[in-house]
Amino acid sequence: MAILDEYQKHCRILAENGDPLSGISLLINQFNLISVSDVYHYTDISGFISIMQNQELWASHIAFMNDKSEYLHGKELFQRQLKGKMSSVSGREGEFLRQVIKTLDNELADGFFTASSKDVFSLSFSQASDSLEMWRGYGKNSGIAIGFSHAKCGSLPGMCLIRSEMYDRLLAKYNGRKNDVQPKYEQGFIPWTVLYDDEKKRELADSTIDLGLDCFRNQSKSNRKRGMIVGIQFLLDMIFYLIPFFKHRGFAGEEECRIVEHFVKAEGEHGYNIQFHERGGIVLPYIRYKMVDKYCRPLQQMPVHEIVVGPGVKQNKVIESVRYFLEKNHMGYLAQKVRASDIPYIKT
Repeated sequence: MAILDEYQKHCRILAENGDPLSGISLLINQFNLISVSDVYHYTDISGFISIMQNQELWASHIAFMNDKSEYLHGKELFQRQLKGKMSSVSGREGEFLRQVIKTLDNELADGFFTASSKDVFSLSFSQASDSLEMWRGYGKNSGIAIGFSHAKCGSLPGMCLIRSEMYDRLLAKYNGRKNDVQPKYEQGFIPWTVLYDDEKKRELADSTIDLGLDCFRNQSKSNRKRGMIVGIQFLLDMIFYLIPFFKHRGFAGEEECRIVEHFVKAEGEHGYNIQFHERGGIVLPYIRYKMVDKYCRPLQQMPVHEIVVGPGVKQNKVIESVRYFLEKNHMGYLAQKVRASDIPYIKT
């Protein structure tokens, strides 16, 4: 406990000096934002085949997902809390918050890292293993929920994610020798819990704003102009980072957790390729993540603890076909982990 307290003190010092990642670390601890449960990725049969054969997951652009208020919901909540806070602070602090509100409409938060409000991609999971709300999206056809084990993903060799185009460049650098690739640009498999409860969302927004004010005050002690610039960049970075994890309470049944990509990188080695495919009659933008172990090597075994086949008119046949697919694709160790949903739902 003492070690954790010292770490939090260290993070607060860094945050007050303008480091938004340290500010985020403080909020993670305060609000338990990181999911520590097994998580389930719901997909259709075609998606399941692609994920397992290619060891890839796709993050979709949040503007084209099922919640029409995506991103806007969180942005409006922060705007309300910022305006409410202005009435309880000094004149100069009020001006600081006014400038933050004004720049919330920018496409980019260009501070410690460049976060976009336009190009935001979400790799979505659910903490529910067998959700009627999720299965309803697949109609008479059985969906599939791939259950990723929190314990297996976190322990060695575990699992990480790396954008597929970056992995391809690394592979070319090592002349196609997959087991020689050294870790680079990978990120941990760490889904964040999506917030639906309005009170908790307000509390998180207020704590974020308070951290921004602390940074502004601290930086203003030596240089008032620097205090305004650093404080705005710090607070905007954190707000842009957090907005995608605020959703309307009407979607609470999804029990969603997310890995979000909203950093804009220059084209070239550090850039990412946006792909497009058709889904539900629209052109859906997405980016591809390769699943690798923590050494950036191919997964010897997928860290999957169960595969749930959703309700549908052909559920038993789907289960049989999924097991056969796994056995013939060198994943026989997963065949006995396939099970049927317990929900007797079929859309008529």
